[in-house]
Amino acid sequence: MKKKNYDITLLLIIVVLLIYYLIIAYNLLLDRSPDELLRYKIPLYIYKHGSLPVGTNKEVMLPFGNYSYAYYPQLLGGTLSAIFMKIMALFSTKSTLLVFAARWTSAIFGVITVWFTAQSCKLLTNRRMLSNAVAVIVGVLPQFAYLSAYVNNDVIAIGGVSVLIYSLIMATKRNWSYKSAVIFAGGVIICLLGYLNSIPIVFVGICYAIFTIVEQCRANDVTGKLAIKIIGLSIVTILLFTLPLYIRNYYLYHDFIGAKVFNDAYQRWLANGGNQTMAPYNSGTMKMVLDSNWIVTTFKSAVSLFGYMNVSTKSGYYIFYLLFFYTGVLFKIVLTNYSKTRKQKIIFDALMLLGVILTLYLSMYRSATTDFQPQGRYILTIFPIIVIWWIEGINKLSMILDNNIKFKVNVSVILYMVVSLWCILRYVILNPLLVG
Repeated sequence: MKKKNYDITLLLIIVVLLIYYLIIAYNLLLDRSPDELLRYKIPLYIYKHGSLPVGTNKEVMLPFGNYSYAYYPQLLGGTLSAIFMKIMALFSTKSTLLVFAARWTSAIFGVITVWFTAQSCKLLTNRRMLSNAVAVIVGVLPQFAYLSAYVNNDVIAIGGVSVLIYSLIMATKRNWSYKSAVIFAGGVIICLLGYLNSIPIVFVGICYAIFTIVEQCRANDVTGKLAIKIIGLSIVTILLFTLPLYIRNYYLYHDFIGAKVFNDAYQRWLANGGNQTMAPYNSGTMKMVLDSNWIVTTFKSAVSLFGYMNVSTKSGYYIFYLLFFYTGVLFKIVLTNYSKTRKQKIIFDALMLLGVILTLYLSMYRSATTDFQPQGRYILTIFPIIVIWWIEGINKLSMILDNNIKFKVNVSVILYMVVSLWCILRYVILNPLLVG
């Protein structure tokens, strides 16, 4: 009976968050959020023509820079959005409603992230109250809620990372099985067809998966025959869904991932007399981090910086979220007895930390070499990891301060929720720059 009540509670949170994202999505104007206009051209083309676009097609390009996201094989979001647009077209073909339908993909991956991160925390802490708290913490972070309401690939990648991490924790707690292998493959597929910003987490996730299955074989928790079948199932499933689009990309552009052909198109724009639209920092990654506003702007835009980075909230919001997450992560670091921690957990945390560092560096490198864009959405694939560390810290604190910890956590989460909802209401929903 308790499990049923818990499932209903989490399901209620998911439903409320989905409605919340859809309300924001319905009200946002098109082309008021980073890259949305160019991203929307992909599902619009699929919706109109029933086929995948080619990067050189004018319908999926901006009138400047030769920019087109059709050069990339990450077409999962565009395809799903086109399907939702077809469903909407059964009722109305009004342009604003088609845009709204395209945004359903982001809302769905928003709640996917919430669900799987909450489930990960349930496995780690075995405490329903804390996993429900995680669902709220993830779901209402202003920038995450904003990403869940307009057409973008960032929230798809975050969703993929949350699925991937859940599969790894599940495999650690319950040993590898066909179920965890399929979930693992699903997470990798979403990442590879969502946004390549998630590649660092995919890399460390694969490393940890190999480590754990070898360890479980050595301990006879998983037989060698089963391990081979699990590895084979994961590889075949991943290749089955991702390889066609990557092969298509190579066939069209002789570029598997699309980065080179995208840059070549931009260089043709410059060679033909077009104005420069991308400006890398050009003075090196370290100098950029030390001398520019990269760190501050990236953090602010990972918390609550809306529109085309032109709608900023007051400093108090940033301080609140910094202290909120810093406190929980600090408790995890300080209160963890590493001498008594299982080797698998230490390796997991170390690899996730490496994934966080690589994700940050990837964003830094792009700003330093391609285009200076300190945007928090590029690093929010680390958000599920940060929240997991936060809840582990709170869980360890609760074991020491058992008195009234449930009350204190509930108060903290309610305060967090109120601040987050007010932030979205004030700076997004009631902002004439963003809504119609």
